[in-house]
Amino acid sequence: MPNKPSERRVVMAKRVAREWLSSRSSPEYRIRVYHNQDCTNYVNLLRAFRDGHRRIAGVQPIPDLGLQNELGGFTVWSSDYKSLETLKVFFESKGMDTSWIW
Repeated sequence: MPNKPSERRVVMAKRVAREWLSSRSSPEYRIRVYHNQDCTNYVNLLRAFRDGHRRIAGVQPIPDLGLQNELGGFTVWSSDYKSLETLKVFFESKGMDTSWIW
């Protein structure tokens, strides 16, 4: 069988791919915030916070903050776990339900 790749080459290719991916990726953490109709402006507040136009008390700026508005709530993500934990406490202090950070 002349066209069958050797097992050694396959293992080497997997190792190179794993090292390449790990050098170019970073961890990402997410929380889901559930709200009612009275709390719909929080996504706009978070966008202004991310862009540096607004401040949230006790929360440091998060430059890589991502937002996605969804039915019944929104999802927030970042590579900064501590800042997301602070945001989670902020939303819970406002009476909103949140998911755990994943």
